[in-house]
Amino acid sequence: MINRLLQLSALLLPLALMTGCDQTQTDANVTQWPMTENCDLHQGSCRAEFEGQSLTLKISPSPIPVARPLGVEVVLEGINPSSVQMDISGINMYMGYNRVNLNSTKPDHWVGTSMLAFCTAETMQWQITLMLEQNGQQIQIPFPLETRNRTP
Repeated sequence: MINRLLQLSALLLPLALMTGCDQTQTDANVTQWPMTENCDLHQGSCRAEFEGQSLTLKISPSPIPVARPLGVEVVLEGINPSSVQMDISGINMYMGYNRVNLNSTKPDHWVGTSMLAFCTAETMQWQITLMLEQNGQQIQIPFPLETRNRTP
């Protein structure tokens, strides 16, 4: 019996590993907008547009500090989601899970708070992704952000 389980594991493990590394998988229920370019969230709000819809993201204070509370404000046009989340991921270093729910304060306006984790790297590259749920579909809108570690 144990020998049979080992044989089965030997067959299934490579398949599990291959599917776990497959970056080409897509989900029909997810629409990924292109990365917003030519925008510096440290200087103010950034606007993303895609297929007649738009979103403006503002994070305060400016410039965006590390390891301090951040105010997040999202204004939508042409999108009516049931929920909005903001995910912050480290690009050049894994920084753990950092996702927050935003709250609707009035139509097309969502707010919340978050924080960037402290990193020892001189320069940290982040991807901030807004994730909107609308009619069983998820819309993902990525924004780049770079922070620098300044020591006093």
